[in-house]
Amino acid sequence: MRALMHRIARRCETHDHASYAVTSRLERQLGMEPSEPPASITDQFMDPALIDCGNAWCQHRR
Repeated sequence: MRALMHRIARRCETHDHASYAVTSRLERQLGMEPSEPPASITDQFMDPALIDCGNAWCQHRR
């Protein structure tokens, strides 16, 4: 059911997830101090905008 709701809303699990890279970039743009990075190096540098999720219906697909 959850996958169906995501598809109807045209949102996917990959691109609907906030990442540390995007969040810290936004914090710097707003003049805030960036939050603590996650312990995992992969979570620290993962950017959903660079990932092709493979869903033809996704709005953010590259």
